[in-house]
Amino acid sequence: MTERGEPGAPHRRAQLPRASRPSTTDDAVSSSEADDGAGSRRARPAGATATGPRTHLRSRSAVRETRAHEVRRALLLTTMSAIVPGLGLTLTRRRKLGAVLLGFSVILFVVLAWLLTRGGIMHGAARLLSTRGLLFMLFVCVVGGLIWLGGILATYAETSGRRWPNQTKWMHRLFTAVLCMVIAVPAAVATNYVWVTKGTLGHVFVPRYKGRDAVQHTPVAGSDPWKSVPRINMLFLGSDAGADRTGVRTDSIMVASIDTHTGDTTLVSIPRNLEHVPIPTSNPLHKIYPNGFYCPNRGTGHECLMDALWTEAGTNYPTLFPKDEKNPGLDTTREVVSDIVGMPIDYTVVIDLAGFQKLVDAMGGVYVNVPAGGIAIGGRIVNGEIVPGSITGRVPGGYRKLNGYQALWYSRSRVENSDDDRTRRQRCMVNSLINQANPFTMITKFTDVMSVARQSITMDIPQDHLDAFATLVNRMKKGDMRSVNLSYPTIASGNPDFAKIRALIKAAIDRPHTAKKPKSATTSTSPTTPSTSTPSSTASANPISDTASSC
Repeated sequence: MTERGEPGAPHRRAQLPRASRPSTTDDAVSSSEADDGAGSRRARPAGATATGPRTHLRSRSAVRETRAHEVRRALLLTTMSAIVPGLGLTLTRRRKLGAVLLGFSVILFVVLAWLLTRGGIMHGAARLLSTRGLLFMLFVCVVGGLIWLGGILATYAETSGRRWPNQTKWMHRLFTAVLCMVIAVPAAVATNYVWVTKGTLGHVFVPRYKGRDAVQHTPVAGSDPWKSVPRINMLFLGSDAGADRTGVRTDSIMVASIDTHTGDTTLVSIPRNLEHVPIPTSNPLHKIYPNGFYCPNRGTGHECLMDALWTEAGTNYPTLFPKDEKNPGLDTTREVVSDIVGMPIDYTVVIDLAGFQKLVDAMGGVYVNVPAGGIAIGGRIVNGEIVPGSITGRVPGGYRKLNGYQALWYSRSRVENSDDDRTRRQRCMVNSLINQANPFTMITKFTDVMSVARQSITMDIPQDHLDAFATLVNRMKKGDMRSVNLSYPTIASGNPDFAKIRALIKAAIDRPHTAKKPKSATTSTSPTTPSTSTPSSTASANPISDTASSC
């Protein structure tokens, strides 16, 4: 027999103690957490050993912290690309693509800022409203918007963790979608504005008929577009068409003769009731009225007055004019006015009086000095007497801000006054609108102004000359504004002295320029309140007067 432990006894392997280690399940959880957070496995240092639950908890905490850092970085970079196209992308692996997007957007912004601010905000707006300017704006809105959105989406794709939990992924997607909407909606609205503006200006700017009296003084390219044009003459017509009238009646006729170098402007209001107005021999209507526009045989109330000339040519005798002449009434009115004032008419602006009301509202109103006692709203005269109850209201007297409705009646009411008073108020209104035109207000009310323009305004100013006219308006603000009064007793409407009319206009134009004092550094958002004195009839009786002093 052999004893245990002696040679020959069965051999038993000594059992060595095993080092304690985490369970397989814990290993899997820890490894999974690390993969989700960092996106790659981290190798355990040589010789390191797990220490049980404490190491496991520390590993989960580190993973959460790493993931939170990645999410914060993703949101930050995506936001940066929403603020500046491609900026966030420059801090990812696709930094070259981000640099290209960023560089393109910077160049686009610099060009746009240069176009908008060179020469002032009014010049910039006029420049962008030209044909090329609108095409450039379409390019900026469409291409620039797509590049912006592309930068946001590319940044999202580069920063999103592929092993993030679904909840985190959807949060990042939603955040990116919101940023895209913040960019896409304004870009779409801006594109629509540009497209609507392009269509509107196509209705506003109409070509002038080139068959007769088509000579125009046009600006040229350069720092001073009016260098070779000493003076231009613009005709402003307020048309008063209605359901109760046949054709168009020119309720307001005004010529502005502008010195393009000093900005001095001479306003001439043509009385609407002038008789015997001369019709140029080149106009087909001259065959019917060789001795002037006069037709007493039609009876009282149907005399051939100046304001009926548009209807006479365009409605009563349209077949006399060439077939390619689209608006013989307007063309005839312009040619007759040119003959009356003794100067060529370079440009014509026609505004429907209902549109004038909307335009003033779109501009935020206008400040004028209303005569004491106010101005009647409405009113009708029969047999020389005001029909009781026909006056429906009043524009209050004093210096005040008028809305569009009040401004319209301030400019056209004559039931209690003469045509002289009305034409004076019309000149005052033009003076106020020019001096108070605020580019920032026009921009904020842009859609309203465009809507009014499409419906109510036409002009034969070439669209690409708007920048030059912005220069002219700025000079007019610094120049003198004079008025020529052609009402009775200066001019008898029934038998007007046209030679005297031309002499008065020439005398007003030849008056020397008065340099204005520079404005103080302190600016005001509203016009300076003038004297509260009522506009007197003295200025109206004087054939030539300063427009502002007569208001």
